[in-house]
Amino acid sequence: MNARWVFLGVAILCALGLVSSCFFEPDLSRFDMCGEDNSCPSGYTCLTEVQRCLPDCGANCYPEFPPDASTDAGMNDGGTDAGPDAGTDAGTDAGTDAGPDAGTDAGPPLSLVTERLEPAIEAVFYTMELQAEGGTPPYEFHPTEPLPQGLTLEAGVLSGTISTEGTYPVKVEVLDSETPPASASAAYDLRVRPKLRVAGPKMLVDGYQGAFYTEKVSAIGGMPPYTFERVDGAFPSNLSFLSDGTVQGTPSAQATYTFRARVTDSDSPPQMAEEQLSLKITATPLLVAISNHGVPDGRRGTPYQYALRIAPSTTVTWSLKAGALPGGVGLNTSTGLLSGAPNEAGSFTFTIGVTDGLLNNAQVTFTLVVH
Repeated sequence: MNARWVFLGVAILCALGLVSSCFFEPDLSRFDMCGEDNSCPSGYTCLTEVQRCLPDCGANCYPEFPPDASTDAGMNDGGTDAGPDAGTDAGTDAGTDAGPDAGTDAGPPLSLVTERLEPAIEAVFYTMELQAEGGTPPYEFHPTEPLPQGLTLEAGVLSGTISTEGTYPVKVEVLDSETPPASASAAYDLRVRPKLRVAGPKMLVDGYQGAFYTEKVSAIGGMPPYTFERVDGAFPSNLSFLSDGTVQGTPSAQATYTFRARVTDSDSPPQMAEEQLSLKITATPLLVAISNHGVPDGRRGTPYQYALRIAPSTTVTWSLKAGALPGGVGLNTSTGLLSGAPNEAGSFTFTIGVTDGLLNNAQVTFTLVVH
């Protein structure tokens, strides 16, 4: 091999970083200087970089040169050097990176994070979105047992209307988008509360100018005890509307008043309801008359009690003249008290009469709504 090419080849390997040890300075002083025009004797070639005539026997003629480049390249690229580096780096990096990273990337397992269902109210539209986390979104939700009548589960949203109070089991599962999908399930109790209403009566008993007045506005449903307040409308200045629903005082002027009453129950969260009521203040009648124009609403299975009244005060007999009272409710013919526990829902219209035994009588038709 031409000595010049050997020298240049080693230099190129150093420049490319393929030889691990390139810091050497071979002693070429023992070789003759090149002649004019870089001429050398036969069998020698001028290495112009150092102006010395080197034999054409190849790199093996120059002990000052570093070991054969193939050895270094092998050590760096694929031999001893490459082996430890590749083994240590590849093994450590791959093992360290792949293990923890793979576990972290997978994320937490699929679970239903909704701990409980918010309470519903009977006959009121209900909606609640179930929440899941972990696994691979998107999720699919399904009931694992039939839902309460009136409810559906679509895209994780539980919604619908339940007509009857009570506590209902709701069992659901969620599936993620893995193949095969992961699943998680949960069982809930859905409490359906009785709807709170201002029972009234919508038209309070008549009041008489200059006479002490008392009436009780009632509520049904929800969770007693109740708190009442007047929120709007006209109201006699000398009457009080107490927090228990009692209206009392001594009216001084004749007029008809219309106002809104609000009731709040004791549940958590509390329910509120409002109703427009009316109150008439008039002169005391001369002949016996029934002072009531309406009766409070009732609730099936809930004790009901409301006293009808007359003016002026005298001894009378009460009677059911027409129609029918709700099942479970009766009329006291001596006191005019309607009482009992309605056992059926609906709207019941009936006529109540009163007589004082002196041929004076009166009657009024009422409608009692049982929810």
